[in-house]
Amino acid sequence: MPYIALLPFATSILASNTDPLPWDTGRQATGLDQWLRRSESSSNSSTPTQGWTSQPNGRGTIDIIWSCVFTIFLCSWSVLCVNVPAKTDKQWTILWRRLYLTGLGVLAPEVILQAALGQRLSAARSVKAFSVSAEGLGTSARAAWTLNHGFFADMGGFVLHTSDGSQFPINAKQLHYLVTKSYIALPAITKEDIQDKNKVDPLLRVITVAQILWFVLSCIARVAQNLAVTTFELTTIGFIFCTLGTHICWAHKPADVNVPVMLHCDTPMTQIRREAGLPGAAPPKDLTPLDFVSREAWVWSAWWLFALKALRSVTGIDFHQDSRPISRMPNDDWPCLPPLAIVGVGFFDMTYAAIYVSGWNLWFQTDTERILWRVSTTVILAAFAAFLLLYALLSALPCLRRTLAAVRGRACASRRKLAAHISRRTGGVQTHRSADAVATAKQSFHLPVPVAVCFTAVAFVYMLARAYILLECCLVLRQLPATAYETVDWAGLLPHV
Repeated sequence: MPYIALLPFATSILASNTDPLPWDTGRQATGLDQWLRRSESSSNSSTPTQGWTSQPNGRGTIDIIWSCVFTIFLCSWSVLCVNVPAKTDKQWTILWRRLYLTGLGVLAPEVILQAALGQRLSAARSVKAFSVSAEGLGTSARAAWTLNHGFFADMGGFVLHTSDGSQFPINAKQLHYLVTKSYIALPAITKEDIQDKNKVDPLLRVITVAQILWFVLSCIARVAQNLAVTTFELTTIGFIFCTLGTHICWAHKPADVNVPVMLHCDTPMTQIRREAGLPGAAPPKDLTPLDFVSREAWVWSAWWLFALKALRSVTGIDFHQDSRPISRMPNDDWPCLPPLAIVGVGFFDMTYAAIYVSGWNLWFQTDTERILWRVSTTVILAAFAAFLLLYALLSALPCLRRTLAAVRGRACASRRKLAAHISRRTGGVQTHRSADAVATAKQSFHLPVPVAVCFTAVAFVYMLARAYILLECCLVLRQLPATAYETVDWAGLLPHV
């Protein structure tokens, strides 16, 4: 883990304080300690500083810690809208998944934002699909299917039970396929029914919004009055930036739904697959027998599986369910993003990294810490640019993708050849649309090993830089400029007549 590599540095930085620590009384300074003390800049030495400051004298150190930690917790916890759990999941399992996503949000909030955007676009596509099919369905699907329905389906809100005993959750695209093929009827669930299942605490949302507004206004006021802003507060601003985007994307997604809606199908799943031109039994790696309808592998999802497998080989922890078909929709199954959305996410992430870069000239106790902060923030910004570049090389350059496919020997047949093959095997009764669905399933994305290694290297460097950012937020509290403990003069911000 990259955080372990920072422990020796953290110990040395803590020891570099001129005041002995309570547990370090009488210890002789090492050569590294003396070097770090000599690295204090001349500008810092001319700035009045204070160590731990109690609350009665104004804004104390504990006030800074509490304000930042409480805001980050609200941004990482209250924003989550986890998927519907399996029927056999225990409360501890559900809590563990939420803690896992919260930790992921603390380490990389932009990843949660990316998932939220992908789910938002997927729900919007389902609304458009049902709207187009409204006349053929013989129902007012245009009005009956909303963004809430799309989110509810993609999070595992509908579980299909067929006559041959198959039972698994289906997403919005799979549901649309079954409804348009007349295997099942459009579920008679209204938007109000979905909202009734939604367990979002309005009070918690109000507290989160109020805390965010207060925190941002306080930081702006401190800058306006030339009061010091700490790196901890700047990091919290970055969390707020990502949280607002996630809130917007998940505005229509219900939270903490525990019981799905059961959909019964009289047609056996083996027959549904055969009528689509597929073998009756699903491949072992397919999440559900309906993967041929909607499963799309892309750069990020392929690398995420690669990273989880590598992490499992090191830690022995399995983050994915092994049972097939799956009993719930995984929370870290990233929907495929179109190229324009990828570019948008990339620029959003780089803006998020620019918030950290804006602390280029913040006060640091030593030049070493300042240099490491600048290097870390630059690395984070460069990592986002590198991810965009790698994605462009894999997705925006068809010639490169064909070359990589040829090297792997996994080039797929054209849709026309596949359609002809299916037609020969099924006596010509298959439609071109079914052939397209099978072709989409066959043309799954395989991430080349060199590219996966490059992604992993960039991610490791990013996590190392991110770890130092979080570490510095704690280390800087040992000594701050005196103005960091001054409170904002709100009356001074009001215009005087």
